[in-house]
Amino acid sequence: MTKTRVLNSRPGPVASFLARPVIWASVIGTVMFVSIALAVTRKLPDPPPVVVTLPSFSLMSEKGTPFGTTELRGKVWIASFMFTSCPTVCPKLMERMAEIQHRTRNAGTGVHLVTISVDPENDTPERLATYARRFKASPYRWTFLTGEQKSLEETVVKGFKLAMGRDVESAMQIFHSERFVLVDVEGRVRGYYDADKPGVDKLLRDVNYLINVR
Repeated sequence: MTKTRVLNSRPGPVASFLARPVIWASVIGTVMFVSIALAVTRKLPDPPPVVVTLPSFSLMSEKGTPFGTTELRGKVWIASFMFTSCPTVCPKLMERMAEIQHRTRNAGTGVHLVTISVDPENDTPERLATYARRFKASPYRWTFLTGEQKSLEETVVKGFKLAMGRDVESAMQIFHSERFVLVDVEGRVRGYYDADKPGVDKLLRDVNYLINVR
């Protein structure tokens, strides 16, 4: 007669230990405690410094309407500078601005882009509107500005503390800053950034700070 072996179906000590609800509750509680502790103790990034407070200004948008500090009040915004007949640097700057527009899309109208022309003699609102369409600028989030030469110089040179003007010895003749400027909701400059990838990444980190931490 063949004997039938009956296997022991009782769980081992490890399985019995893990099957206890109190053990799993303890594990989950520990994980949650550690996660909360890390979140509380994590050091926040340093805020971008206040560089200078911009004076009030009002220029002319690509829509042919006044636009300036009044319309930008309460918004974090990013400024850039160009002129539409520039064949080299300016299109690259605008491509970077288009990238910034895309990467800040989740912030909605809380983050605004402003591009100021330094060639008011040629860059009319109509010409700026055509240029804006070239780079798929949102009419709600990216504004192009022009104005009288004196107003532009007061805004760019005296306000932003950046260079602009004409150089008769240069083939391009018109010169301007190639940096982006971050401005907070109170109209204060919080940083100047190169238009390369590290500069844009740093700019966007500071934008994130201003809209989420302040």
